[in-house]
Amino acid sequence: MYDISIFVRFIVMSSITFMFNKPKAIETILYLAHKISNPDRYGICKLLYLADKVSLANYGRFIFGESYVAMEEGATPSRSYDLLKNAAAKSINGLKVEGNKVIAQRPPNLDYLSESDIECLDLIISKYGYHPKSGGKDAHDAAWQTSWDQRGLKRSVKIPVESIARLFTDSDDLISYLSKCDVK
Repeated sequence: MYDISIFVRFIVMSSITFMFNKPKAIETILYLAHKISNPDRYGICKLLYLADKVSLANYGRFIFGESYVAMEEGATPSRSYDLLKNAAAKSINGLKVEGNKVIAQRPPNLDYLSESDIECLDLIISKYGYHPKSGGKDAHDAAWQTSWDQRGLKRSVKIPVESIARLFTDSDDLISYLSKCDVK
């Protein structure tokens, strides 16, 4: 006999998503690239995940609606990772990638970022210093581990927002809030 609560929980896990805001993603990446030393793709990806965890815990949302996947290197922002790969081929609105190095060709437009967005980003920058690779261990958290362990032969697998929310002490309230509001 199957436990229906596990099935229902999986449906809830799969239904919480945020709407991706590409212009805001670019400005967020530019913000980080201006603030940290030697910005690279992997460090930026780690900082985005860690900042989104802070934003989710404090404000019930991700900064620009990213979705995350578990990869061997840790939790990875799916759309931002693709954006950074594309910026290696050609500059995207002032964002360029050469090798793994992320180059901000202009300052970020702060009109795209709220005070709470900047607060979350600055908190993560201050915690990990200006060397984002030190956040690698924290990007291999329980949400990542659970998804990574269930990936089978895949190179990556989605990390449900609920799994990330479960990292926090008030997770039931947060998940209830996210399930009731229109976060898509």
